[in-house]
Formats: sequence, C-alpha cells, structure tokens
Amino acid sequence: MFKNKACMYLRLSKDDGIHSESNSITNQRELIQSYAKNNEIELVKEYVDDGYSGTTYDRPALKDLMEEISKKNRAFDIIIVKDLSRFGRDYIGAGTYIQKIFPQLHIRFISINDNYDSKNADMSDTNLILPIRNFINDSYARDISNKVKSSQKMKREKGEYIGSFAPYGYKKSEENKNKLIVDENVSDIIKSIFDMKLQGYSSKAIAEELNDLGIDSPKIYKENQGLNYKGGFKVKKGRNWSAKAINRIIENEVYIGTMLQGKSATINYKNKKQIEKDKRDWVKVEDTHEGIISKEVFYIANRMLKRDLYNTKDKKADLFSGMLFCKDCNSPLVRRVVKYKEKEQVFYICSKYNKEKSCTRHSMKKEDLEEILTGIFEGYLVFHENLYQKIQEIDVSKNITDTHIGILQREKEMTQNLLSSLYVDLKEDIISKEEYQMFRENYLEQITKLNENIEYRKKKQETVKEHIRNNESWLFDLKKYKALTKPDRLSIVMLIDKILVGENKEIEVIFNHQEEVAFLEAMANNDEREKTYKKQTPLQFITTQKTVESEVCYG
Repeated sequence: MFKNKACMYLRLSKDDGIHSESNSITNQRELIQSYAKNNEIELVKEYVDDGYSGTTYDRPALKDLMEEISKKNRAFDIIIVKDLSRFGRDYIGAGTYIQKIFPQLHIRFISINDNYDSKNADMSDTNLILPIRNFINDSYARDISNKVKSSQKMKREKGEYIGSFAPYGYKKSEENKNKLIVDENVSDIIKSIFDMKLQGYSSKAIAEELNDLGIDSPKIYKENQGLNYKGGFKVKKGRNWSAKAINRIIENEVYIGTMLQGKSATINYKNKKQIEKDKRDWVKVEDTHEGIISKEVFYIANRMLKRDLYNTKDKKADLFSGMLFCKDCNSPLVRRVVKYKEKEQVFYICSKYNKEKSCTRHSMKKEDLEEILTGIFEGYLVFHENLYQKIQEIDVSKNITDTHIGILQREKEMTQNLLSSLYVDLKEDIISKEEYQMFRENYLEQITKLNENIEYRKKKQETVKEHIRNNESWLFDLKKYKALTKPDRLSIVMLIDKILVGENKEIEVIFNHQEEVAFLEAMANNDEREKTYKKQTPLQFITTQKTVESEVCYG
C-alpha cells in the first residue's frame, strides 16, 4: 500500500501552440502516473482543465481542487503537475499558490519537469528559482498572445473568417476553415426573414411566424449540428426565435458577402474579458464570400428595421407599413380602422396628432392613397423608361460628368480670391480688424463647405458610373413592375423611400436613388445638347407632378 496520496492536475489550452502534442492531456497523465509509481505515491484523484489558458486561475477543475484541499477530511495531501506552466503561466499568481497558499494548507506540491518538490526544496529553490521559472512562463504566455493577435489581425484584413462558429446561414469550407460557404439547409430562412421585413412585418411578428412553423433558432440549429455552441441569449421553451435574434440577422452585413470582424477584444493576455471596440476600428472587407441576399434588399430591410411597422388584426402586413410620414412634422402615420355602414375603412393619421394633438390629422384613406399612387407609378415608369433609352446612347467612360462640380470649383476659386484680397483691404484701411476677422471666418467656412460639396458630388459621380457598369437592378430592371395594375407592397418598398402626406391630402413621393436618377437625367440632357448644338426638347425631369391633388418627387 502506498502511504502518500496525491492528485494530478492536468491543463491544456490553445495557447500551447506547437507544444500542444507534448503537452497533451494523455502525455501529462502518463508522465505523472509513471512518476507516482516510481516514488510510491498513490494517485486518488484527477483534475483536468482542457481548453483553459494558464494566464487565469478562474478554471473549473482548479476551483474544485482548491475546494477539496480546503476540507478537513480531504482525500490527498499532494498535488502533482507535469511542469509549472501546466499549473499557471502568471508568475505572480503561481508564486502566491506555491509559496503561500499550499504551505499554509500543508499541501506538498510537485512539478516533475522542473525537478521541484516542496517537501525537499530549500530556500533557493522556493524563493529564487521558482519565481524565475514562473516569470519565464508568464513571458511565454504574453509572447504567444501577441503572436496570436498579430496572426488574427492579418487574417481579418485579408477577409478570412476567424470565428469559432460560422454565422447562421453559413458554414466553414472543408477545404479552407477561414472561408465561409452558404449553408443551403437554412439559407432560405435568411431570405424569408428579409422578405418578411420588406413585406412590412415587425421583427416580433417574424419571430412568432418562425416559431409557429417550428423552425429551429440559430442556437438550437447549431446544437443539433453537434456544435458546442453557446449563444448570448437564453432560449425559452416555445419561444426559440426572438425579435432581437431577427434584428441581429437583418443588421449583419455577412449576408451580402461582407466580412465585419474585430468588434471586440480582450483587455490583455491575462484578462480575457471582452470589451467593445470603436466602430472605426472594426475590420471590414467586402465580397469575401457569396452573399445570400442582394445589397439593395439588405439596405431597404435595414431601413424598415428603423421604422414603426404595423400589422393587421390577423397579423398580416399592411400595404403602407413604415412608408407613410406627415409632410409637416415628418412623424410616421399610424393605421386606424373604423366601421362605416357595416363596412370597415382603413385610413392613416399623423402619429404626433394621435398621441399629443400637437400636429393636425393629415388623414388619408387607404383606397384614395392606392389610387393616387397608381397614377404616380405610371408616370415614374414612363419617365424611367425614357431615361433608360437616353442612357443607352451615352458613352459611359467619357460622358458621365457632373457639370455642377465645375460651378462649385469656380465658386471656390472666387471665394479664395476674396479671402486673399482681405489682407490688402486691411492694410489700406478699407476694412477694420474686426471686419477682417469676420470676413475671414466667413470665407473660410464657405470654402470648407464648398470642398465638402465638391468631394460629395465627385463620390456620387463615381457611384453612378459604377452602377451603370454593373447594370444594377434599381436602374434598369423595372420591367417586372410594368405588369402591375396597381402597386403592391414589394414594388412600393423597392422603389420608394417614403410617402409624405399633407393636411390637404396632397401626396409627395420620394423615390429611391433620387440623387443618382437626377444626375443621370442631367447627364442625358448634356449629352443630347452636345450632339445637336441647336435648340431641342430635352427629356423633362419632373420634380413635382400634380395627380389627383398629389405631387411626386423623382429627383
């Protein structure tokens, strides 16, 4: 019978890098078992922390070990480790345990590879050699941590995915674990979520619909795939999907093929607590993988996410949900249903008036709004088709120029000349020092604004060029809407930004991509003038069109 009773403590983490094979749990166990047998020590317990860093002492098995040795009737008086780095890589923490805590509890500590046994150790071993070795282990942990962070940073910047689990809707490629590929099993669920948001469903209504259909939430789906996944939200029985889960999906740019990583970081190599990073420090790389939905759908869905969406009593989406706003106070319009002659009538009123009576009603019947909008759509489609024909005749590489940029640049030059002449006026006593300072500040402010406007229009010019080169759907693909006898929900959200309702029932429709469309129309007219050099009838770009007391804004 062995007289001495001991436990073995084993630890392995990703921090071990290339040494993971020699430090494997099996290797540690066999070494300790051999040592115990040769030294007539009986091993009665085993504590294993697999996957935990040595820079922290908040480890479940280590906590259990400490709880056991704190008991009066503990099962052992000896702790054996392969080496000091297995116990901990923080030299201050390791020193506290080995030099203070264990001696106070009369625990014998043995580190095999370090040839350290507290029973036989002298002062130089305990007070000099151990701290040095612990310090070396600590330095090693810091070095490994820095190398890992550097490697992760490079991968993020190249658009490689470094997360432990692929986002819902994707899976890691078997050929390249840093590459995302579409998970065909659930990609249709992602599309359905975005479709329902475009249709006008609230995030809560979408979650309820998915729950009613018995579709697994991302957390449950990953668990069913055999992944040891821990989500940030607890799953309630019968309520697997939540509005927050829907919002997270809709806001995630990963679904348009964009990789957005580095949103959080650990405080340091010892403290693994995650802290949120400034958005400016996030690493964003576009077109790193196949998108599940289009960029157009993504941006419109996110616009709807920020608006108040209302559904009917039977949980169906309203045709104008999230699209109607008061023309005077810009507040959303709310849906109201009244019974008139045993028939229900749907109308919309200003939410600010409805809540606090600080605006006027701006009431509009749904059937009247549909009739007005039908006429506006017809006009828009005719205008757009004419513009499309004009654009087809233009040499994109040569003729896409914003003439207004030249006007702004000339205005900037004039302002700069006025600024330069101020000092002369001051010297010749034409203006006072106070006037000089006032004029100078005004001119500088004007120049700053002009620079910003010029830069903005240059970027918009390049965006339009890119849109034409890529033949983007918003510019060219309107044929599918021509067959509609009246606008449906999808055509409304895909073509319109918002609909403004005036107190006198006038309607102003603001279409999507108005600035791009206005730019293209101006460009088409410029090209036509260059070709004819004589009086002509250019394409009229309608900014306001009266239709049944309505007005439409195309650009």
